[in-house]
Amino acid sequence: MKARLKTNFIQLNTALTTFKKEMEAQGLWDSVAVVITSDFGRSLTANSGLGSDHAWGGNYFVAGGSVNGGQVLGKFPKDLTEAGDLNIGRGRLLPTSGWESIWNSVVGWMGVETDEELDYCLPNRIKTGAKLYTKEEVFTN
Repeated sequence: MKARLKTNFIQLNTALTTFKKEMEAQGLWDSVAVVITSDFGRSLTANSGLGSDHAWGGNYFVAGGSVNGGQVLGKFPKDLTEAGDLNIGRGRLLPTSGWESIWNSVVGWMGVETDEELDYCLPNRIKTGAKLYTKEEVFTN
């Protein structure tokens, strides 16, 4: 599993680096936001096939010329052991942020500004109860 993961990260890094260089060459990098999401989390413990099972807590990355980088948003669990308050067993962690948390900032950066417009684009954004990041928190312009 670790060897495949390392190979996949190298491929992802190569693809993102190539894309960034092309967007810079075209003078578009400051107008681009790349959002990479995990459609589901993975358990922290291995299954019988030495892989990992589906879980809840996923991750999101945002990159672009206007991204206020170098930040980790959200709450990293204080305790990753079975005793941790977000661990529901077998290394499955409850998420503290919904996907609406980061998308709220992205659609805001794209020009969606009023609560009515944001609610249209992200109909469950208020229902999650999670922190909704603003464009000012994630982007520089």
